[in-house]
Amino acid sequence: MKRRRNARILASAVAIGGLTLGLLAAPSAALARPDVSIEVLSGRADSVSGGDALIAVSGTKKDARVVAAGVDVTAAFHASGDGLVGLVEGLPLGVSEVQVLAHNGKVDATLEVENHPITGPVFSGPQHPMYCTASGAPWNLGSVDADCHVAAAKVTYRYRTTAGQFANYPTDGSVPAGVATTTTIDGTTVPYVVRIERGTINRAVYEIAILDEPGGDEPSPFADIAGWNGRLAYTFGGACGVGYWQGTSTGGVENDMLLSRGYAVASSTLNVFATNCNDVTSAETAMMVKEHLIEEFGPVTYTIGSGGSAGTMQQLLLANDYPGILDGVLGEIGYPDERSTTIAGHDCRGLQNYWATPAGAGWTDAQKLAVTGHAATFTCIGFTFFDGVDDPNRGCAAAIPVADRWSPSNPEGLRCTIADMVENVYGTDEQGRGLRVEPDNVGVQYGLNALKEGSISIEQFLSVNENIGGMDVDGVRTAARSVASVDAIERAFATGRVNMMTGGLASIPVIEMRPYTDPTGDFHERYRSAIIRERMLQAYGNADTHVNWTSPNIGSVTNAVRLASLVQLEKWLDNIMAAGGMGDRARTVAARPAGLTDGCYDASGAFISEVLDYDADSTCNQLYPYHSQPRAEAGMPLTADVLKCQTTAPVRADYPAMTDAEWQRLLVAFPDGVCDWSKPSQGYTELEGTWLEFGETERVAVSGPTIAGNAKVGVRLTADASSSTPGAQLSYQWFADASPVDGATDAAFTPGAALAGAAITVSVTAVADGHVTVTAVSDPTHKVAGKR
Repeated sequence: MKRRRNARILASAVAIGGLTLGLLAAPSAALARPDVSIEVLSGRADSVSGGDALIAVSGTKKDARVVAAGVDVTAAFHASGDGLVGLVEGLPLGVSEVQVLAHNGKVDATLEVENHPITGPVFSGPQHPMYCTASGAPWNLGSVDADCHVAAAKVTYRYRTTAGQFANYPTDGSVPAGVATTTTIDGTTVPYVVRIERGTINRAVYEIAILDEPGGDEPSPFADIAGWNGRLAYTFGGACGVGYWQGTSTGGVENDMLLSRGYAVASSTLNVFATNCNDVTSAETAMMVKEHLIEEFGPVTYTIGSGGSAGTMQQLLLANDYPGILDGVLGEIGYPDERSTTIAGHDCRGLQNYWATPAGAGWTDAQKLAVTGHAATFTCIGFTFFDGVDDPNRGCAAAIPVADRWSPSNPEGLRCTIADMVENVYGTDEQGRGLRVEPDNVGVQYGLNALKEGSISIEQFLSVNENIGGMDVDGVRTAARSVASVDAIERAFATGRVNMMTGGLASIPVIEMRPYTDPTGDFHERYRSAIIRERMLQAYGNADTHVNWTSPNIGSVTNAVRLASLVQLEKWLDNIMAAGGMGDRARTVAARPAGLTDGCYDASGAFISEVLDYDADSTCNQLYPYHSQPRAEAGMPLTADVLKCQTTAPVRADYPAMTDAEWQRLLVAFPDGVCDWSKPSQGYTELEGTWLEFGETERVAVSGPTIAGNAKVGVRLTADASSSTPGAQLSYQWFADASPVDGATDAAFTPGAALAGAAITVSVTAVADGHVTVTAVSDPTHKVAGKR
């Protein structure tokens, strides 16, 4: 695990593995023009994918040349403001350079880019097996290759009827009757016809929807689309399941609220946590799909996230760990992260199993609720679905053949657990299994608050803690409690899988709404918003970038609140853009719309402005009471961030009076001590940084290339290049005036008469297992002299 490199503009050379890449022209840094800059508009320069990038050059003259990895790509650029914008294609895999050259061939600016396969990965690390679905229903995109990719995307059209429904647009060239119109937020009125593109990126099926009619020009980043407001909404799907399959749904792009306002809407199958409960690959896929969209339609003003439950969870994780993919979070019934939330599933599994045994018989519902902290008994039953992602026997998707799954009799099969699917993050044990970041319940005193409040007896308290048990790494229930890996927990905190809000969420605005469902047994409790708020307060001392609205679970009110949330987030982001674009926390706080406060809506839809406060005796808390979870009722703080508690010896005075025999039972039940909730989780550490990657980051070391020989027709030229990286393989390409010479791919090259007057360069591409590929280009020769 290493920190991502920042893209940087270089004057004349870039260090690679302690060596220097030669450039295409004069090597002196003094010749570069500091007012000329190169920027990748479609994403980060170190995270390009698919071999293409939308690139802007500013501060240069119109007769400047642009060269990418040795190839003149000037023809791809269009005048824009004081510079140029172009879609550069054909970038080689790995690290290479884009240069701006003045008319005299001098280097004005250089930008290093790193290109990755369209099949991935970019930063998620080595890929696990994938079971393909793109060729079948509902996608029907044609045959797939070994990476589950199709040859080309498919485009269809839908339209909104005047009756308020979506329908298929005719394919025979006719215009259907009853096509509605819509007026976007920038005031443009267009027919409500939606272009929907489906294809594959990063082994996922993606969808992009945008207002556009059939029959017009092909999309271009240099041409406006009348119905597009320039903004992107990226949607995310909920639940949580172990991946290994391509999926059959996205976060949804046929969204009237967003499309009618002119948003482009995008998503993919790996942005649905039910398919792929891995926020690293979710972030990677969203980044790549967004990059493709920008290269197809042009730069976006800003990107908002959209999605409820685990869809909000993904937004918060992406915003914090990979800032820049999303500029604003529009959340609903969400959670802060997956790993600390799934704890409740393991606790409820143990409690439900206990209550189903003779030892747990006779408990009343009121006593069970006192232990779980929930509003309804079914909430804990619902949470037992969560722990399946840590059980290799229950976690596999139906798409994975049984014969391919792990079992005691098939130890080489796929282990369908979060720890195994995300082993690039958490690491593996000596048997190759993913290190368990959870469950762990050593020292947890279930029902401690209920005991102190008198809701349960000492006998019940001792019995549940004697019999709660745990689960081993293979999903087998055990009499002993569960033990997690401290190393894995440390990685969870360091990499942001436990979301303490200390990364990109410092400056990314969040508006979170929550229709109140606690009494119904739904596990999207209001308590989860309190956790998000508490972590914000712990990180910054205030929650000025976070707004929470609670509402009744009434459809009409929910729809109104959802739209109001979007409108307020738009105002917030528009203010940020007007202030200069995404910046620091101070800019985001200053841009918060006037009058935007926490609060709740009553049954009539009237808004009550109140600060979200878990402990307050407020109107909103009376309308929508908070509840908690089993581990909170055992003493865990509101941050809910203790994955493995530090323990201490129990103190007898802390409990209601016990007999000596009862006290001895407690000591036996907790041989390692009880949780000391005043201390942080074992393995706790601060976030290492954002834009971390989990694959190979070491580059192949390259020396050269330089060209030996006299640039003259019929005279042999030799490329001098080497690599100190063990096993490195070098390949070559010769150029004449930055155009590839067909077939000139050896280390030596003899210019023919047709190249008289051309400047010759050569590129070397160095490839080695376990390293990032590097392409370096020589300085040019003098113009090739003809024969006398």
